[in-house]
Amino acid sequence: MTRLLLLAGSAFALAGCADNAAPVPMAGTQFDGSYAGRDTLLRGVDFQCGDTSRPERIDVHDGQFAYPFPVSPPMIVPLPARIAMDGTLHGRLRYGTEINVVQFSQYRTDWAVLRGHITGTELDATLTTMRCVRHLTAQRSQTVGAN
Repeated sequence: MTRLLLLAGSAFALAGCADNAAPVPMAGTQFDGSYAGRDTLLRGVDFQCGDTSRPERIDVHDGQFAYPFPVSPPMIVPLPARIAMDGTLHGRLRYGTEINVVQFSQYRTDWAVLRGHITGTELDATLTTMRCVRHLTAQRSQTVGAN
């Protein structure tokens, strides 16, 4: 039992170290543009996680964008994401959800975490929540504000 608690404590300590890493310089406008593609449900069910596959358009401006997070389908909220100079992207949003336990409901908060990368003209990202995993693949079609 002591060994199990030690391992669990080590895991929490390591998880804390990941958030304290040196900040990565944020991207300027090199990734700006309109990205169009598909957002596909990899784990979960559509009534909790949104459509199993949906077309998606993401507009990046100044190295930032809002991912349309299906927090409680059909309700969608913007999850803010930032892009680093190397193309890695990250965003997270704390949200509330209801959990049905046998005969009663319980309210709980959790994190929606978006991680991914932009390579060339392709944006590839994964959204992970307590119940769902979604994968977005999109291609840049134009620069925001271009004619």
